[in-house]
Amino acid sequence: MRVAKAVNRATPSKRYVLQLPLPSLGRVFARHAACTGAAICDDVFIVAPFAEGLALAAELKQVLKQDLGLDLDVPKFNRLFPGDRINDDDHALALFQNALQANPQLACLSGMDAGISTTGLRVAGVPIGNDVCAGEGSCSPGRRG
Repeated sequence: MRVAKAVNRATPSKRYVLQLPLPSLGRVFARHAACTGAAICDDVFIVAPFAEGLALAAELKQVLKQDLGLDLDVPKFNRLFPGDRINDDDHALALFQNALQANPQLACLSGMDAGISTTGLRVAGVPIGNDVCAGEGSCSPGRRG
């Protein structure tokens, strides 16, 4: 698919209409059988075991750049580590940083600093995570990484 460029003649600003790059996304997800995901508007969601999710994100960043000239905005990535196997946000951040240092192929993800959480996050205003996140309490991305 292609990125279609549309110029609004009423203003000097340029507008871009993005056609979802499903063939590119599909190809990458097909190579990572342990991962599932969804694309909504301009957001891509990856649900996967830790190492596989990072590998998919790194490959997706490369493929979208090669195929379509698109850049994933890595600094806006949020990471959610649900469940009880990771103690807290600091532990999750340490695991993430160790994974980046151990695998040079993940270097393109080093700018992920929007947040890291073990409790939950919001997607399009909808809380995803544990009961703390689902209630009126905070559902922030947690620690910055």
